[in-house]
This record gives sequence, structure tokens and C-alpha cells, in this order.
Amino acid sequence: MLRTLKYTRYLVEYGWRVTVIAPRESAYAVTDNKLSEQIPQTVRVIRTQFLNTKWHLSIFGVYPAICAVPDTWIGWFPWAVAAGKKLFQSDPFQLVYSTSPHATAHVIAQRLAAISRVPWVTDFRDPWYEDPPEPGAPSGKLYRWVNKTLERNVIRASSRVVASTTQLCDLLRERYPSEHKKKFLSILNGYDEADFASLSIGEKNSQDRLVILHAGSINADFRDPRPLFAALRKNADCGAIDLSKICVRFIGPGQYAESEEIKRNVRDLRLEGAVEFLPRVSYEESLLQLASADLLLLLQASPDTASLVPAKLYEYLRTFRPVLALVCPGATADVLLMVRGGWAVAPEDAGTLEDTVRDIYDLWLKSKLGDVCAEPSALQKFDRRILTCELAQVFNELSADR
Repeated sequence: MLRTLKYTRYLVEYGWRVTVIAPRESAYAVTDNKLSEQIPQTVRVIRTQFLNTKWHLSIFGVYPAICAVPDTWIGWFPWAVAAGKKLFQSDPFQLVYSTSPHATAHVIAQRLAAISRVPWVTDFRDPWYEDPPEPGAPSGKLYRWVNKTLERNVIRASSRVVASTTQLCDLLRERYPSEHKKKFLSILNGYDEADFASLSIGEKNSQDRLVILHAGSINADFRDPRPLFAALRKNADCGAIDLSKICVRFIGPGQYAESEEIKRNVRDLRLEGAVEFLPRVSYEESLLQLASADLLLLLQASPDTASLVPAKLYEYLRTFRPVLALVCPGATADVLLMVRGGWAVAPEDAGTLEDTVRDIYDLWLKSKLGDVCAEPSALQKFDRRILTCELAQVFNELSADR
């Protein structure tokens, strides 16, 4: 969401007028008025009716699989296409841009590009069919075959294919060797300097406790905090750290934080006084809390996320706070190494994680933890304004060719 919002915020500076087609606001479980205020007045937003297979067609949680391909938002297709056709008749657009997930957006855009016969740019923030389907969605051989076919058709019909990491770009390029290599490019995620202009980056929590902060949802699949909990207990048992001086804080962790699995884990490790789960806050407030923490925690550890870098990482780094990332070797670890912004540890490597936690605690005791932060010069290229310029150059090239 932030990636696309920031594009709309800065594309006007590069000569492009933007119209966004989106479902009605009732389609979103969470909204943020502060972020909505960032939509420029020059950007027109067309909101349409929608149908979500899971919400509207399920009976006791079960719904027809054929109605959830490529995902449960395929029911939005007729309204979105109708809105796009009407727009083209009244105010012809020069280019179509779509971003996923959800993949339905690409299916809609493919139809609109065919109707309007204008260039079409697809943006892959995550892989398409590698993603495990959400619980209850179809996941059999037929489902995967259909998704592979849809992705192939989208790639072939696109004028350009943009990926959010170089690793994902390489994966798509290798998967479709018959397509011209120049068709694929990467435009990384980043941070918006304007969001940090009013933050008091220099202000930290008191030195009474080492505050480790995680912003966003957690889950048992690839955002699991339990390896960190185990490392804390191991270090506490051998006297390397004092748990009374540590606070692991989660903002908006979601349902998994309320599960018996997590509650039991915290209880069994006797971490009740060191772990706290807080409700979700606005994006603006989350940045303020990130900027006041001592250490920022990133959880993203599964083989299918190794090629991805969450946008959250760049915001973490821009606060100039050290980052502890529990990730598999891959794109996220590479970015951390490049900007020297902290530690990347595979969560299954218990020994290294225990050593890293102990090192972090010792640095904090010596008031030197703040010295471990991203190099400002290395971060500048991840400014959203600069990244939007890269996208605008793609648009300009396609428009000129046409």
C-alpha cells in the first residue's frame, strides 16, 4: 500500500497525472485517515462496488474454488473493468499500471490495457503463485496450473515488469527466458523522507530498559518471535542478561499474539515481565515509536520470502536505530549488510542468535548500541521520491515509444 501511495504522491512531479481505481473503503479491514490525507489533490480516486469470494460466497467458511482464482478478490473484476472503460471514454489515459498482491489487479489491468491499447506496466511486490494460499483457498494442482497460466499471460502481455527486489526480478526473468531481458527491472521499496521530517529521531527511551520493538503482525509461519524468546531465556539462565532490564514490545501483532500457542510460550519461558503486546496504532504514531526504541525487530523467515525485502525494513533503517532481523539468507540480509544497519540471523541458528542477543545487550549497557545504525549516504537511494523517478522514467520511455 505504501509503495503505491508514495508513487501517486510523487509522480505528478515528473509530469504524470494519476487516477487510481480501487474498491470501496468497506473492502479494507484497517484504514488510516492520516495516510489517506497524503493522497495529492491532483490524484483522482475512483472507488467501485466489489465482491470478495471469502466474505460474500462462503457458507461456514467454505466457498467454490472456481470463484477464487487467482484470489478471493476476482469478484471485483467486473466493476473495476467497467470503471476503467468509462474513464478511458471520458478522459483517455496513456498508460495502465497494476500492482500485486492481489493478482486480481493484474487480471483487471490486462483487460483494460487490451481495450485501450496503451502500454501496461505490472508491479510485483511479491511472487504470484509461489505464495501459499490463505487458509480455505484452493491449493491443488489445478489451482496452481491456472495461476501459472494467468501469470504467464500477464507477463507476456505486459510492456514492462517491475519487481520490488533484484532477486524477484531475476526469478521472473529466468522463468520467462523467451521474453526480452530488458522487459524486467527492479525498483526497490524504500522510505519517504517527508514522513520523517517532523520526527524527533534523537529522542530515545530512558536507559532503564532495553526496548526491542516490532511493528506489525506476527504469525507462526514466517514472522515467529519464539526463537528470540528462547534466546532471551537462555541468556538470562546463564546470567548474561537481566530480563528486568529488557522489554520486547509488539505493536499491532494481530491474532497470533492472542493465541494460546504464544501465551503458553511466553509463560513457559517466564517472560511475562519482558514481553508486551500493544494494539495497532496509526502509521504516523508507529514511526514515532520506532524512533524512540533502542532496537528494531524484523521477522521474515521462510524460503519463499528469501527474495523479498519488506518495506518496513527501510523505515526501520531510516530511524537510524539498529535492526535485528530474523531472516533467511537472501535479499533482506543483503540490504542490512550493504547499509551496515544491524544484524541478520537465521532464526533456526539458535547459537548465533543467543550470541547476537548477548552482544546487543552488552552494547546497550555500554551506551554504544546507538552507534550501530545505517549509513545515511547508503540510505539516500531508497528515498521514495528518487524511486518514483525511476518508475516515471519507465513510463516516459513507453510513452515515447508509442
